[in-house]
Amino acid sequence: MDSGVAPFPALVSYQRFVEWMPSTLIPLSIYLHSCFGQWKGVSVMDSTKIAVCHNRRIKGHKVFKDIGRRGKTSFDWFKGFKLHLVCNDKGELLNIAVTAGNCI
Repeated sequence: MDSGVAPFPALVSYQRFVEWMPSTLIPLSIYLHSCFGQWKGVSVMDSTKIAVCHNRRIKGHKVFKDIGRRGKTSFDWFKGFKLHLVCNDKGELLNIAVTAGNCI
């Protein structure tokens, strides 16, 4: 049942999307910071890995060669980054940080 009409006719092309991405970093950062909660009582910090490739491909992976690092979680090794989050007792986000994978 193809009607010949694109499902999302107003959608921008992939190339245009990639061109727009750098210009959205600052506005998105400002918006995220405005959503932070208030420091109250107990805070919880946790981190999760952002792997850039499978472990078998670490030696040949070149995309984040200079900034992605080999790190370890409680389960396994990975290459990439760590996302650190701090939340208050209500579950509101207080702070975030992205570090190399080898940071604690």
